[in-house]
Amino acid sequence: MLTSKIKLVLITLIFLAPFMAKAQSMANIGVGAEIGLPSGNFAGISGIGVGASIKADLPVSENLALTLNAGYMNFFGKRNQVFNVQDLTYAPVKAGLKYILSDSFYAEGQLGAALPLNNGQKVLFVWSPGIGNQFKLAGENRLDLGIRYEGWTGKNESNLIGLNSSNTKGFVGLRFAYVFGL
Repeated sequence: MLTSKIKLVLITLIFLAPFMAKAQSMANIGVGAEIGLPSGNFAGISGIGVGASIKADLPVSENLALTLNAGYMNFFGKRNQVFNVQDLTYAPVKAGLKYILSDSFYAEGQLGAALPLNNGQKVLFVWSPGIGNQFKLAGENRLDLGIRYEGWTGKNESNLIGLNSSNTKGFVGLRFAYVFGL
């Protein structure tokens, strides 16, 4: 039921976008702090993730920009008397498209890879749809507040013979960034 509501919102945004569109005329770079709130099965092994990222927006048309994003993300493993889950530390690298819906509101989608920074982890495929708003500050600088769902998908980490299923670590990501206009 939730996925049909998300699809309806996305379809509505796509049809309304041409009427709400405004120009983005310059490239920019943003440096931000990130919070990851695990969902689904991932919430069973981690309660929260924190990190940092740098993201560049390169305009390709009046309302469309290419995004390049690299960062660091650490999900703290849950610990108690029964089990001790190792922290999951990755360097996500993504590229995507950002569509400017109004002077400050945008929707974007990104694809990439999560590169493991601790032993025993595998490179994961990353996909991430999101929305955000940029608030004007002094000069061409802005404050960027974004929210996204991010999925990290890869082979199941089980060593059982014959098990060839995928495993997705999903989370809601919040990004607070200072954007420098170039």
